[in-house]
Amino acid sequence: MKKAVTIILAAGILMLSPITSGTVFAQVIHEKVTVTPTRTLTAGEKSIISSSAVKVLRHIAQARADIHEKDLNHARGELRQALTLIDIIRATLPTAKVKDHIWVAKKHLSYEDTESVIPDLVPIYASLDEIADIVPVSKAREHINKAREHLKKGNKKGAKKELNLADESLIFSEVDLPLSYTETHITDAQGFLAKKEPRKAAEALKAAEDGVQFVDVDIQSPMTQARRSLWKATKHYLAGDMTATKKDLEDAKSALRKAGSTVDAKTKVKVKGLLKDVDAIEGEVDKGAKETGRDLKGLYERAKDLSLETMDLFESGRKN
Repeated sequence: MKKAVTIILAAGILMLSPITSGTVFAQVIHEKVTVTPTRTLTAGEKSIISSSAVKVLRHIAQARADIHEKDLNHARGELRQALTLIDIIRATLPTAKVKDHIWVAKKHLSYEDTESVIPDLVPIYASLDEIADIVPVSKAREHINKAREHLKKGNKKGAKKELNLADESLIFSEVDLPLSYTETHITDAQGFLAKKEPRKAAEALKAAEDGVQFVDVDIQSPMTQARRSLWKATKHYLAGDMTATKKDLEDAKSALRKAGSTVDAKTKVKVKGLLKDVDAIEGEVDKGAKETGRDLKGLYERAKDLSLETMDLFESGRKN
């Protein structure tokens, strides 16, 4: 709760220093744990992400104006504030909690024996379960399993490698990808300003604007909602919950219909094809065939690819 309040206040007053993770105390408890709560991105989290993205956009726009007016010092300040807000957005993502727990485990690994670090994996597993309905976590869980085996064998190097891979695999793609794109270009702009190359800095910031606009729009886009629903449908089907699967598919179809009216002609054809296949697979759900589970995962992958295709807008926007 304290962290959430900090984030909300920070977004409101444009705090000037990056958010730092709160101290997490690992408790020595049983190695195996079963946690089944699910969560979605709440309206409050969406609001924080969207409003912070708009503020990032304002700081970038002001920095570009400052560069135009040759006030490079003020531009640097605007970019620092933009990066602070990016930290705020990241702290709001559903992956933030598990990433914090992974960070704690890695930090403990630097000065404790491997056996003492094993209990740190318990909150990591629990946090992965919490976000499994909205973020693919299978790869992260595999890496944590491997890290546990390395810890049991006293292999610090192997455990650290797997913890790093687990962290890298946790991508909340509709925000993480464009956010990283934006951050990279802001950092590039800072470098150009340091080298007294304002023209190149301005070009980098034009590209950064494309990324943050994508964050603001895509967080609640129909295509994103369709992808989430198909991911949930896959999970519910494999768990044998056919009622939930059908509801997820209905939600996916509704989102795809909306998406069809908001995309370009080429993408619209793909959306219609996906919608047709979702409609077809709905009639196969009650049969409980293994093939249907694979087909559902394939539909999710197609929806994911359609979402990521819009990343191409970044490059086209930068060139305009």
